[in-house]
Amino acid sequence: MISKNHESISELVTLASVRATYAYEQYDKLMGITQYESIILYELFTHPRLSQKELVYRSGIPKQSISKGIHILRKQGYLEVIPDDQDKRVKYCALTKEGKAYAQKKEAPLLALEMRVIDKLGPDRAELACQILNEWTDLLSAEIANLKEEKQKQ
Repeated sequence: MISKNHESISELVTLASVRATYAYEQYDKLMGITQYESIILYELFTHPRLSQKELVYRSGIPKQSISKGIHILRKQGYLEVIPDDQDKRVKYCALTKEGKAYAQKKEAPLLALEMRVIDKLGPDRAELACQILNEWTDLLSAEIANLKEEKQKQ
């Protein structure tokens, strides 16, 4: 049986998560880009070179969506794919000169907003919020994976 306390905590976390997702969706809409394009630009703006696998892992977005975003950004001339010198199977994504300017225009304002939020919360509270939200997400994802396995067995 679920206690009232568990139920209200669950509701609060769900609503906070939905509201955060909505805020980022609104930002992407304002900037005229898709969520997966925004995430790729954001990650490559803050980390100059990442593999597709790293982009998928860092974002939690399906590989197909990341692939689509990479394809779109490459086609627009904002992103290049560079094979690894040691392992040709591994390909890294990096922003082109035009891509860096585009990311500056689209993602730098978001970074500035996030820095203002961190300043208002305080770095310690902001870091704690991130740790707890990541732990919540990891545990919830594991529970959903368990449920999926159980349903497949039926």
